[in-house]
Amino acid sequence: MNYTDRVIELLRQRGETVSVAESLTGGSLSKALTDIEGASHVFLGGVIAYSAASKLHDLDVPQDVIDSAGVYSKETALAMADGAKRRFGSDWAIATTGVAGPGESHGVAAGNLWIAIVGAQVREVEHLALSGGRSEVRSGAVASALSAFARILA
Repeated sequence: MNYTDRVIELLRQRGETVSVAESLTGGSLSKALTDIEGASHVFLGGVIAYSAASKLHDLDVPQDVIDSAGVYSKETALAMADGAKRRFGSDWAIATTGVAGPGESHGVAAGNLWIAIVGAQVREVEHLALSGGRSEVRSGAVASALSAFARILA
């Protein structure tokens, strides 16, 4: 059983739901989750907040968080997850933000990303520095997010 199957199964067993807030992954985390049979029982929805404006308006990330920490930061990832959790009323939310490449953005090197997972009693953020091209960084971010979430749920 892969991490995505495991996440869906664990959520179903627990009677819990998840939503996502994606920047770096551009919808591929949502796709990975919804590719699994039974996802409709646990996946409530997602927001692709690719721009700073979308993070502000669609996820209610505070302007001062973006101003002080930047759009690619631990603080922004947590605020994105909080916003998705509120917006969808889910038990859990996963957020991704960072730079897929090919070059740096806002002084952050390609491959640097943050994954936040928020639940009632959990606020976890992981920073990763992945190598490879844009596609590899994005798929690595999805795999890492699902692996971390499966670990938390188990």
